[in-house]
Amino acid sequence: MTNAGLLAAGFAGAALLTVGVGFAMSNNSPALLDNRAAIASADDAPRGMSEADMEARIADERAAANARANAKIACEKRRQEASNQGAVVGGVAGAVIGSNVAGKGAKSEGGVIGALAGATVGRDIAKEDHRC
Repeated sequence: MTNAGLLAAGFAGAALLTVGVGFAMSNNSPALLDNRAAIASADDAPRGMSEADMEARIADERAAANARANAKIACEKRRQEASNQGAVVGGVAGAVIGSNVAGKGAKSEGGVIGALAGATVGRDIAKEDHRC
């Protein structure tokens, strides 16, 4: 008899679960009623706005979004070009400085190291100067 309380609680929980699932799946559930209201009101234009006005507003918003996207793409393209130019200028300057600073017999190695360092620094500086 010690398990009778546990069995009763189990049956009560199962009954509540069954009732809850049945309520959620019925046609009169609040979620379904809200969806029906949303669908019904989606066909109606907001007060004071005709369907043509709403379509024009949507077209304007799409055009504005396209303009922002195109501006972002153009800015990123200019940023990449600036970054590439910075890398080239930095690389050339780094190679010249590296070969001049390097000791006797290590001019080539100094030029290569200077070019790599200059290209990296030049690219980073150009990217920071051109933000989108």
